[in-house]
Amino acid sequence: MKIKVEIGRFILKLIFYPRYHFVFTYSEFNPKRKDPYFLIANHASLNDSLFVEINLIKYPYPIVNNILYTNPWYNFLLNKVIKSIAKRKGQSDILTIRSIIQTFNHEQRGIIIFPEGNASYFGEQTDVSYFSIAKLVKKIKHEVVLAKINGGYFSAPRWGKRRKKGYYHVHYETLLTTSQLENLSIEQIEQKIKQAIAFNDYEWNRTEKIVYKSKEKAVGLEKYIYYCPICGHLQTIETKGNDIFCKSCGKIAHINPYEFIEGLPFDNLIEWDHLQKKKIPEVILNEIHSFGRLIEIDFVKNRRIIIGDMKITLHQKELILVNDEYQKIFYVDLISGIALTQKNYLSFDYDEKTYLIRINDPMLIMDSINYIKGE
Repeated sequence: MKIKVEIGRFILKLIFYPRYHFVFTYSEFNPKRKDPYFLIANHASLNDSLFVEINLIKYPYPIVNNILYTNPWYNFLLNKVIKSIAKRKGQSDILTIRSIIQTFNHEQRGIIIFPEGNASYFGEQTDVSYFSIAKLVKKIKHEVVLAKINGGYFSAPRWGKRRKKGYYHVHYETLLTTSQLENLSIEQIEQKIKQAIAFNDYEWNRTEKIVYKSKEKAVGLEKYIYYCPICGHLQTIETKGNDIFCKSCGKIAHINPYEFIEGLPFDNLIEWDHLQKKKIPEVILNEIHSFGRLIEIDFVKNRRIIIGDMKITLHQKELILVNDEYQKIFYVDLISGIALTQKNYLSFDYDEKTYLIRINDPMLIMDSINYIKGE
């Protein structure tokens, strides 16, 4: 097992070290330690679970969404290269907790948790509840270590292309000792985790002023940004190189070497997203159109069943997918667990099945469905 782990670590370093500028620093933490502990990290980019553990001699096992096992690359990685704990949709938390306890007590191994669940969309932490994580660490009473990532979002923004040798800094420090866990309430632990996880790559780089290099910084942003702040139109955003355009207004913005936006009243995507979300009550009054591929998930065989490419319409409380051979209507009120997976896949449960939609406008559709559902 040790040989396989070291071979896997070596392969990962061969793949990723030439592509990123990694910096690892430590406070009251030894990366060679072998005792089990909780490793908690903010979720800045899609590959954080690989990067945060790449330099740890005895890595904590990651808890992984079961959908990833239906991707052949991730299935191989999570089963053959490293060991992971699968969190099955529909599986009770009790079963997951049992697996975690067994990992600590019988395998003498820690686990890594990204409390946000989802990698950052626009460069700051996702607003979620940390109560269940606090309850878990209070129950198991093993030391909690924080891995704080700065620059990870700018290195590989979720919606876009990786920057050339992007600066990716991880700082490890002891967040909560076992004696502190004994004396703190669950609510106090939750608050400490919430404060520790918080990050904002824009505010961080106002001080650090690190240059990120790419000739395609804006490419892909049109999948997540759906509102033009100049003319107020929807689904008119286009990108080319480092520039952002509107089909009605022409060029409206530019992403500079430090990843800030030039040309608009605000200089970051966090504010832009807040602005576009305020428009959703108006947006849903009309039909929303997009295009994508509908996929059904088979968890028994860990495979994805492609149903077909579809025209997509969100009309009032119906999500309608149709092509020449197939039509499927999802009633929004019955959709549960909708999430943006990887770059542009919407995943959700419906009628005891799990679906993926690879879609051109994932953020617009997800924001609209969440608003209709009151979430």
